[in-house]
Amino acid sequence: MDIRHFQYFVAIIKADFNLSLAAKRLYISQPALSQFIKSFEESEKVELFERYKGRLQGLTPTGELFYEQVQKLITQYNDMLTAIREDAGQLKGKVRIGIPPLILGVVFSSVIADLIINHPNIEVEIIEKGAYELSQMCMVDELDFAILLDPTNISSTIIDEHLIQQSELSVFFNHEHPLAQKQTLTWSDLNDQMLAIFEPSFMIHHKLMKKFSEYNIQPQKYTMSASWDFLLLLATNSKFITILPSPILDIYSNQNIVERRFDDPIYWKVLLCHTKKQRYSRLHQFVFNYILSHFEDKK
Repeated sequence: MDIRHFQYFVAIIKADFNLSLAAKRLYISQPALSQFIKSFEESEKVELFERYKGRLQGLTPTGELFYEQVQKLITQYNDMLTAIREDAGQLKGKVRIGIPPLILGVVFSSVIADLIINHPNIEVEIIEKGAYELSQMCMVDELDFAILLDPTNISSTIIDEHLIQQSELSVFFNHEHPLAQKQTLTWSDLNDQMLAIFEPSFMIHHKLMKKFSEYNIQPQKYTMSASWDFLLLLATNSKFITILPSPILDIYSNQNIVERRFDDPIYWKVLLCHTKKQRYSRLHQFVFNYILSHFEDKK
C-alpha cells in the first residue's frame, strides 16, 4: 500500500462511507475503489469496515486504529513535500478560500484581485457558499481559509479566528418610504412592514430572526433571497425594506436608496479563519499574512 491508497482510505471516511461519492472526489471508478478495499483486507487478513447488506457502515476497531495511523502518515508525507518545495524557494501552489457571496462582493473582491495579480504563481480557488456550509468544510480541513461571521460556533480548539472587519447591519429602503423621515430606527419600526431578507443559509438571517423574536416583530410580508443585489433592487424599486451590512453602499450607489442605522444594532464582524495545525506551509502563512495586512491597512 502506498500513500495514494492511504488517501483513498481517508477519502472513503470523509465521504461518510459513500463509495460513489468518494470515487467521484478521487477521480477514479467505484469498482476500482471497491477492489482496493477488498484486495487490502484480503492480503492483510483484516476487516477495516463494518458492513450491512454489503454496504459500508463505519469502521471496525481495527479500522479505527488504522485510520489514526494513516492520518499521521499523510500529515508527515505532506509536511515532507512542503519542506522540499520550500527549500527549493518556490512560493507557489494552490489555496482554497471559502467566502459567503455577500462578503465576497462587499469585502473581499479587492484583496483577491491584488493577490492574483501580484502573485501569479499562486492559484486561488474561491469556494462560494453560505457560512454554515463553509463552517463544516473548515472543521474537516477542506479549506485553507474560511471567511466567516462572528460567532462561528466552532470550538477554539479546532480553528483560529482573526477579526478583519467590523460594521453594523443597516436598513435600506426607497427614499420616499415613510421611515425615511427618521434618522435612526428602532426594531419596532419594522412592525407591519414588507421585509426582504437573506434566506436561512445565511448567518444574517438567523441574527435577524433572533432580533425579531426579541422585539416581537410581525412583518406585513416576507420575501427571502440569496442575492444581496436583488434584495437591494427590491428595496430601491418598491415598498420592501431590506437589512444588510452597511458597507454595501461602498459598491452600490443609487440616489433612490436610503440607509438608516438601528439604535440597538446587530454588529457584523467578519473573521478570517483557518484550522489549527502544528505547522503551516510557507504558502499558507504568506497568504494568511497578506490578507491580514490588507485589512490592517484599511483600518
